Amino acid sequence: MMSERPVVVVGAGLAGLAAATELARAGLVVLVVDQAQAAGGAVHRQPLEGVAAVASAAQARRWSGVMAGVQAQGARITLRCGTRFGGVDHTGAVLLSGALNALIRPRALVLAVGAREAVQPRPGWTLPGVMTAGAIQTRIKTLAEAPPGRVLLAGSGPLLLAVGAEMCRLGRPPVALIEAARPLQPLAALGLPLAYLAEAAGYLARLLRARVPLYWGAHLTRIETGEAGLLAHFDTSKGPRRIGAEVIGLHDGIRPNDAGLTASAALPVLRLGDCREALGARAALADGSAGGAALAARLLGRAAPPAAPELDRQRAAQARLARIYAHDGAARLADLPDDTVICRCEMRTLADLRALGPAPTARALRLDGRFAMGACQGRFCAEWVGRIIAPTTAPQPIGATRWPTRPIAVADLLAASEDLEGETE
Repeated sequence: MMSERPVVVVGAGLAGLAAATELARAGLVVLVVDQAQAAGGAVHRQPLEGVAAVASAAQARRWSGVMAGVQAQGARITLRCGTRFGGVDHTGAVLLSGALNALIRPRALVLAVGAREAVQPRPGWTLPGVMTAGAIQTRIKTLAEAPPGRVLLAGSGPLLLAVGAEMCRLGRPPVALIEAARPLQPLAALGLPLAYLAEAAGYLARLLRARVPLYWGAHLTRIETGEAGLLAHFDTSKGPRRIGAEVIGLHDGIRPNDAGLTASAALPVLRLGDCREALGARAALADGSAGGAALAARLLGRAAPPAAPELDRQRAAQARLARIYAHDGAARLADLPDDTVICRCEMRTLADLRALGPAPTARALRLDGRFAMGACQGRFCAEWVGRIIAPTTAPQPIGATRWPTRPIAVADLLAASEDLEGETE
């Protein structure tokens, strides 16, 4: 039971817990909720009960420090995992369901829901056995094992190196890693922080020791069913190639998980970490601490704390990484076959998109084409639809952004009790 209105923090990852710690240090009561069964977020996802942790020593130290900060605040921070955030209405009421069923009015709302993984559509990307590289990493962190069978990693981004190296550490190296960019650029990499370089060097060394074939500047063009399960076709500078695998992990970068995260006039709403700007774990920790301190000062009428220079350093590092990993993969969208699925929720194809004309409106895209109308509300397809219909401009949301669809049990709604003083049980 909370005797005063809490600040609700959604997301028990680095940004959320860092913000909660700063808010509690200032004397505020904080309720942290997360839909996962344990705190950690994507970066520090915890293993299931009875499974040995596979985190590196550096990651373990960082997580231990974050949790020590939370625990030092005692009863001022309440952590409820297995709890979903259902949204905030125009009156400032926040709906929670799951392990904690409640409808409360907090003093403020902090959204620290992390990043989402982007996957560019390709023929065959919806076949059984095709998943995201992030899903493979989640399996490794929670079960300490890679998916069974031969695993191929493809797409673009530093996460491919990380997942491949983790598989090697488990004695299950991937059959190959196909990277669309050419990230081995020594002169450009010299401008990165030493921690970035050391981490990348460690991943690359592990992959090389395991003799994993690494294809740089190679584009995965299509996936089809083969004799051994799946057959991946890809273009290289020396011509087309193909590799068989039972599992293919795709990854095309990280984006802010900001779909449907709207503001509220009834209470302060603050976005922190990767859902505000996808800059990685180091920036999420810095942003959470700075944002929590700033929100505490605002709520308590105190002077705002100074800006955190660490966030600018990480922003510059990520901008450099983006240049290093730049490639022309998005330009290939226009050349996809008509039957390529663009929207997985509604199984809408490129032919369905082209049937709407050269410059369809958001209304036509949603009502006639059914794009961004599925459960994810455009979180995964909107970027690619935008790049196809307007390749020279930045992708825009398809209509008003909406919170992704999630079922809420009637029992949860009945159990949720509204308390205008903000008390929760």
